[in-house]
Amino acid sequence: MKYSLLWSDKADKEYGKLPPDIAQRISSKLESILGNPHRTVDLCEEYPYYHQRIGTNRAILDIDDSTLQIRVHSVGLRKKVYDR
Repeated sequence: MKYSLLWSDKADKEYGKLPPDIAQRISSKLESILGNPHRTVDLCEEYPYYHQRIGTNRAILDIDDSTLQIRVHSVGLRKKVYDR
């Protein structure tokens, strides 16, 4: 079964500010993990979330296995996304 992808308002705003090529790369990567997200995501050490590496960018995710939903909390450069 596939997971559904939900974007927080904050993540949607951050995504809209990204250059089109980076935004497309992030979108493609997140779509590719919907079948089995635990295969490629890692648990954040300091936060109760997961992160997905996408080049120098990261997507901060919350995975709910009971409802098969992945919520995107934040997207952006690695050096900035963890400080939020």
